[in-house]
Amino acid sequence: MNNLTLLYVEDDIEALGDVAYLLKRYFSEIYTAVDGQEALEVFEEKRPDIVLLDINIPKINGLQVATKIKEVNEDIPILFLTAHSETEKLLKAIDLRAISYIIKPFNIEELNESIIKTINIINKRENDGSKISLSHNYMWDNITKELYYEDKKIDLTKNEILLIELLLKNKFRFLTAHEISETIFAHKDIEANSIVQLISRFKNKVLKKTGIKLFFIENIYSQGYRIK
Repeated sequence: MNNLTLLYVEDDIEALGDVAYLLKRYFSEIYTAVDGQEALEVFEEKRPDIVLLDINIPKINGLQVATKIKEVNEDIPILFLTAHSETEKLLKAIDLRAISYIIKPFNIEELNESIIKTINIINKRENDGSKISLSHNYMWDNITKELYYEDKKIDLTKNEILLIELLLKNKFRFLTAHEISETIFAHKDIEANSIVQLISRFKNKVLKKTGIKLFFIENIYSQGYRIK
């Protein structure tokens, strides 16, 4: 089993349970949703590594869901499931750089092959280089410890580098200001408010440098901070 997570979106409850059960050997966690709105909510909260997405789902269709997900993480692998083979929908899936599109009804071996292929792509990305894609077209070089927006390098302080590294190591959960302070200002009597100020200054610097209003670190009240 990989230390990877999957979001599986399917409005057929029976199929949802059966397929999730069959795929659980490949993932540390499988999150599920039965419609497009729930899918986006789960994606925002859990930030899965892979998305398995039925195109024909209620509320917001799968192609629209994929478009919104790609706006947050353009590199996330998405596998489409569809009961239809219309050229228009398949071409749209290709435009969204789908890893695979599987026509229903499918056999489990076909799905297994697509999942394994996708896991191998992720593992190859991690082994081939040091580049880590963040949300909104930010990129972190894990070897040089450099942050880029598109092709613009953003100069960082020592504490900003420590902050990014800490959040990346804990990318599946929120860290409180106190937890961040314990790492960045270890053995120093520093108030948690110093972390709030550090991140606020960092955000302002990055937004000024990039000219956009989108940051790759999010803060949710009472939960803390994490990498988007």
